[in-house]
Amino acid sequence: MMFDYDCYKGSPENIKDVVLEENRILTRKLAESQQSFELLKLVHFDRSINLEKLNDIIIGCTGCLHSMMVYRGMILSNLKPEDSIYQQILSQIDDLTQGDGLTVFDKLFEDITVMCYPVSVSQINQEQDEKIYIILMFPKRLVNCEVKDFVTSFMLVNDVLVNIVISREKMVRLIETDPLTKLLNRSSWNSTLETIVRHPDSFFILFIDLDKFKIINDTYGHQTGDEILKETGHWLRSVFREDDRVFRLGGDEFAVTGKINPESAEGFYTKIQTLNEQFTKALWSKLQIEATISIGALFTKNAEDKDSLYLRVDRLLYKSKEKGRNTVSAESDFA
Repeated sequence: MMFDYDCYKGSPENIKDVVLEENRILTRKLAESQQSFELLKLVHFDRSINLEKLNDIIIGCTGCLHSMMVYRGMILSNLKPEDSIYQQILSQIDDLTQGDGLTVFDKLFEDITVMCYPVSVSQINQEQDEKIYIILMFPKRLVNCEVKDFVTSFMLVNDVLVNIVISREKMVRLIETDPLTKLLNRSSWNSTLETIVRHPDSFFILFIDLDKFKIINDTYGHQTGDEILKETGHWLRSVFREDDRVFRLGGDEFAVTGKINPESAEGFYTKIQTLNEQFTKALWSKLQIEATISIGALFTKNAEDKDSLYLRVDRLLYKSKEKGRNTVSAESDFA
């Protein structure tokens, strides 16, 4: 009978070193497993975590210098666009995002190793496969096989984290989007009002109604009526700022809200006064149909409760209707 005595050939010190190293690796893997579990819980239950925050989490967990997410032509990063590293990565983005697994690039920078990992994004109501590319930058002197193995393992967990965030964002968009105009819907409006009340700041609210829309519907038909609603939504998005929120509350009722500097409230009010004429011209240009809007506008920093806010702006809209429509009724709490 033959025996393998190789495992006994090392000195006691060598055997001790091997055991300690194996224990260290096992301890690290157990810690990584626990970290992964806690991360999954955090990302799953915290709805405030978006891709930008997830990018920060990736930096913290991997210990990399910088991280970039490339998704649908959008780039999220802790780097600023004017940074030289950002510009260099951007110039090589097509080459970096070609691999199917973890790809390591050692020659882009003298002292930085770049790793790129593609995450397959699950689809909701879409057929096209999509990927989001995670680009990590490490000090070259610290990168070894163990670091690469860790990044590979972490990215398997990150696959799940990314898909949790993206799927949640898509579901929220589906739940909070009006299917006809693609504006935010009444459900989103209610949650926005609740946020305004919880975190009061100087803001404006507009209620906008299409005048005599039932007559327009009866005259031109419901299909044309739908086109008018869609064009109204498109026009509203075009005349307000990107961070203002535009809603279709139902039927021919729309709303817009956003932050406002009290010192510029007067200038903003002047802009609101021009919306009626702008809308009529824009709709005629697109559909050759003449229609007008009535507007109620509130400028305030007082948000006692959402019902009071709603009623206050609704009264202003009703005032515009009483004045003969195609006009603005506004109220400001700014002296």
